[in-house]
Amino acid sequence: MEKVEEKLFNLIKLKLPKNVSLIDDISDVLDLNYDAAYRRIKGKTSLNLVETLKLSNHYNIDLNTLLVKSKNDVEKIVIEKTHHEISDSFLDIFFDKSVKEIQSLCNSNNLLIINSLKDYPLYHAGNGYFSKFRIYALTNMSSEKPDVKKLPFSKFYPSDEILKKYNTFLNKYNKVALIEIWNYSTIDNILNQIQYFFEVGLTTKEESISIIDSLTESIEQVEKQAKNQKRNKSDNSYLLYHNNLVSLLNTVLMESDTNKKVFVPYTNLSYFKISDENTTNQIQKHLKTQIEFSNNLSGDAAVERKKFFNVLYQKIENRKTKILLKFLSDN
Repeated sequence: MEKVEEKLFNLIKLKLPKNVSLIDDISDVLDLNYDAAYRRIKGKTSLNLVETLKLSNHYNIDLNTLLVKSKNDVEKIVIEKTHHEISDSFLDIFFDKSVKEIQSLCNSNNLLIINSLKDYPLYHAGNGYFSKFRIYALTNMSSEKPDVKKLPFSKFYPSDEILKKYNTFLNKYNKVALIEIWNYSTIDNILNQIQYFFEVGLTTKEESISIIDSLTESIEQVEKQAKNQKRNKSDNSYLLYHNNLVSLLNTVLMESDTNKKVFVPYTNLSYFKISDENTTNQIQKHLKTQIEFSNNLSGDAAVERKKFFNVLYQKIENRKTKILLKFLSDN
């Protein structure tokens, strides 16, 4: 049976560019001289626990992959949580972790994200009025501070640090190759949030309508990407599918030619991260099955795409009408 150390170094070797020396890289990560790194790679000196953890973290290798006895040993897996707890630093952590996860795969070839979208994704929010509302709503709903929860939208100003992290997050996610699976309810939660903050008096009628109009512009950009089959900010591919047969769960699969990892939500923008090979392969197969039973809305599928987005735009107009009627009834 392949030893744990041997398995670890073989996985690291797969992640390194061909022009990078394994011994030199291990030397740098563990702060060892050339000979000490060589002895560990060749199995003449055993790795200690600290060194093993340091290597697995640096190269983003799941310890479960090292410890599993066989490909049939699938009853237990090791998972990570993206957040230890929901707090007022929630968005800072989300942006930092999201950028870190995608950056860890950026050095590999054929990076692709497959996203099964129950809710409208934050990376489509752009930089307009709608993005400010998304940050506001997430801040409000994750905070336990009364002054934050009562703060009107008009007086909300995201910190320069949050805006910087948000823009870094957008820059990374707006360029990667992307496959998305939507259904008609993918925009429902965000419409519910817009209406909620209006009804509790934290946004005005004018602000609510402006947020909805900005959401419409955001969705128009998604429609444009689907038509062109590429991202607006790069030449990487974009494919959009419509599925009303299977429940969508905001499951995210990131894959490259050397690695796969899955993110399964457990609270709002908080995820369990899974790198176990058996599980990621199963989820990859499940997502591809979802795609097989979906309508393609990309490229030449002009009629299906138009029908789908017309339903979304009508939903948006209906919600705008509800807000206007609520305003009139209250005044």
